[in-house]
Amino acid sequence: MADYRRPKLSERNSSQPATSTPKVQLTCELCRQRKVKCDKLNPCTNCQRFGATCVPVERARLPRGRSGRLAAKGAPTQDTSLKERVSRLEERLLELTEHGGGAITAQATPSTQEGSNQASASKEADKPEPDTENSFLAETLREIRDIRSTGGPISTNEARASDSSSMKYKELLAMPGAPGLSMALGQPVFTVQGERGLARIFLEKIDPVFKIFHTPSLKTFLLDGKPYLDYEPGHMGPTALALAVYFAAACSATEDESQSLFGCEKSCLVARYQLESEAALAKADFMTSNDMTILQAFVLFLLASRSQDSSRRVWTMLSMALRIAQALSLHLPDLPFPVRPFERELRRRLWLSIGFLDIQCSLECASEPMMQVNWIQSNQPANVNDSDISFNMDHPVQDSAGFTDMTFTIINMKAQCITRLLNFTDFTDTTTKNANKRQQLAIDFQETASTLLKHCQPDKVPFHWFTRQVAETISAATQLIVLRPLHRNVDFIPPRIQGDHLLQMAVAILQKSKTLRTDPRGTPWRWLKFLFVPWHALAVAIAELCVCRELSVMERFWRIVREEYECLGDLIGDSHKGMIWKPMKKLMAQAEAKRTELFATSHITPRASSFPPTPPLQGPVCSRAGMQPSVAWTGNLMLGTGPHTESGPAVTLPETVGLRPWPSVWDAVDFGCPVASNEMSWLNYENFIEDIHGNMDDTLLSH
Repeated sequence: MADYRRPKLSERNSSQPATSTPKVQLTCELCRQRKVKCDKLNPCTNCQRFGATCVPVERARLPRGRSGRLAAKGAPTQDTSLKERVSRLEERLLELTEHGGGAITAQATPSTQEGSNQASASKEADKPEPDTENSFLAETLREIRDIRSTGGPISTNEARASDSSSMKYKELLAMPGAPGLSMALGQPVFTVQGERGLARIFLEKIDPVFKIFHTPSLKTFLLDGKPYLDYEPGHMGPTALALAVYFAAACSATEDESQSLFGCEKSCLVARYQLESEAALAKADFMTSNDMTILQAFVLFLLASRSQDSSRRVWTMLSMALRIAQALSLHLPDLPFPVRPFERELRRRLWLSIGFLDIQCSLECASEPMMQVNWIQSNQPANVNDSDISFNMDHPVQDSAGFTDMTFTIINMKAQCITRLLNFTDFTDTTTKNANKRQQLAIDFQETASTLLKHCQPDKVPFHWFTRQVAETISAATQLIVLRPLHRNVDFIPPRIQGDHLLQMAVAILQKSKTLRTDPRGTPWRWLKFLFVPWHALAVAIAELCVCRELSVMERFWRIVREEYECLGDLIGDSHKGMIWKPMKKLMAQAEAKRTELFATSHITPRASSFPPTPPLQGPVCSRAGMQPSVAWTGNLMLGTGPHTESGPAVTLPETVGLRPWPSVWDAVDFGCPVASNEMSWLNYENFIEDIHGNMDDTLLSH
C-alpha cells in the first residue's frame, strides 16, 4: 500500500550531491494506487479534487538509444548491487539470530571460512574464536554504514520499505503486553494445521455474530489455501486479514483448544497473534490505505482487542476506524463510483460493524455515540444467507425470508438505532424525550425482532436459541432505557411504575445475561460477555432495592443482584477504576444498608434468612390472556381505543410464531401519572447517573 505521508523524493535525497542528469515526472503515488491517469502536475488535479496530499514521483531520465542498450548489457547497476549487499546482510543477521549470537558458522566471510577448514578436526574448533566473531560483526556493521552512506538511486518500493512512518503505527496499535508474552515469543506457535484450527474456531464462534465477511470466500482462503477474492498472492490485505482472524480466534478459544492446537497456554497464543496482527496492520499502512480488506482487518482487531483490554484504548482507536471508513465512502448509500453488488454488500456489513462497536463503546462509557442513526438506517445490509451471494454476481442483493446468516446482525442493527434515539445528549442525533414516543421505539424493536425470528427453531438449533435470548435481553433493556434513561435531562419526568415490576424486569435481564454465560447451548458465543454487559440493569435493580420496604421482596431478588454485582465488575469498561464502577459501589452500599435495616426491624439475622432462592423471572407480559387492551393501528402510530387511552397509548406486543410472548413492563406503567419529585427510587437512579459524569471529571483531573 502506498504511504502518502512519506517524505518527497526530492527531500529524501537533499543530502546527496547535485547531479546534472535531467529528471522526469512520473505518475504520483495516489494516482498510481488508484490506477487513474495523472496529469503529472505538482500537485496533480486528481489529488486537488480529493483533497489528498499529492506525492510526486520523479527519477533520473533513463539512457536511450545505443547508450541505453549498452547500459542494459553492462555490469550490474548500483541499485542491483545494493540489493545484493542487503540480502547478504539479512542472511548474516538471520544466522546470528538462529545461533543466539554465539556459534556463528565459519562461512560468514572468506577469512573465517579458511580458519574453519583448518580447525575442522577438532570439536572445539567448531566454536568461533573471539577475534573471528568480532571481525564478523565488524564487517557487518561496516557494510551497513557503507550502504547508508551510498547515494545511489532507490526504487519506489524500496523507498517505501526504508521509510519507517508506516511502521510507527505499530506503536499506536500496541496494547499492553498480555501475560506470557515472553514465553510466546520463544515457542513455535505457527503451524498450518494449528492456524486452520483457529480459522475453524473463528467461523464457529465469531463469524455468526459479527458478520463482516463473506463466509464462503473466507473459508476458501483460510482452509483451502486459495487466493482471497481477486487479490494477488503476497498482497498485504489478505495477510493482515488472516492474522486478525487468528488473533480474534485466539481470544475466543478455550485453554483446552489452545493446548490441542499449539501445545501452549491461551495467554501465549493471544500474545503472539496480537503482535503479529499489529505488525501486519502497520506494514499494510492501514491509516492511509484505500483497501477495504485492510479496514476489515483493523475493525476485527479492535473487536478482539476489547476482550483483552478493558480500558478506553479500543474506544479511542475506533474513531480512527470511523474516519477511515468515511474516507472510503462507506457511509454513503449512493456511491459516486461504480461498485459491484457483492462489494456493496460487504461495504454495508463493514459500516454496520463499526456502528455496532461504536454503540457498545458508548454504552460501556456512558457517553455519546459517534455515528448518527441515519448513517445506519440509510445504508443497511440485506438479510441474506452468504450462499446466496457471490463475488461475480451481477444483480442486486435481495432480502431472504426466514432466519438467515444475517438475522442476528440485523436485530442488533435495529437495537443500536433505537438506543441512539433514546440517548438524551443530542450530541449526534435529536433524541426522543416524550415518554409515549420512547415506548413506541421499544415496541418497534419487538416488532422487527418478531418478524426476523418468526421461522427460527430455538429448540433445535443452538444459535437460534442464542439469538432469541439476546433479542429478549435487548428488548427488556430497551424498556429500561425508556423509563430510566442513560443520561440525565431536566425536561424528562418518568411515568409512575406500580409495585416492583421495574425491579422484576431489571433482575430478569440480569438472569438472562447469566444464562447466556452459563447455558451449554451458548458455549461457542460465551466470549461475547464482554460486549453485552448489563450494567444499566444492575444499576436499576440496585436503585430499586435501596427503597425496598419488604424483607421478602428484598431477599427474593438480593442473591441474583449480588452475584451479578460481583461478576460484572471485571467486564465493565475500565473495570474497577472506571467512571461507572465507583458510583455503582456507592449505590450498592446504600442497598446493603437498606437490607441491614430491614433485617434489624424484622429481628432476623441475614445468614439465618429462610426466604426461598430467586425464581426464574420473565417479567410481566402484556400479551397474557385478559390483559390485552384493544388497539387500532394507523400507519406507524398506535392509537389506543380502550379505557386507558388518557394515561398513554395502549399497546399489543407483536406475535411470535412458536415462541413465548415478549417480556414487558408496560402493564405496570402509568404514562398519565408522572413520578413525584421526591420519589426515592427515581432520585437514587438520577444521583447514580450524575455520579457517573462527576466521576468522569474527577478521572480527568487526576491525570
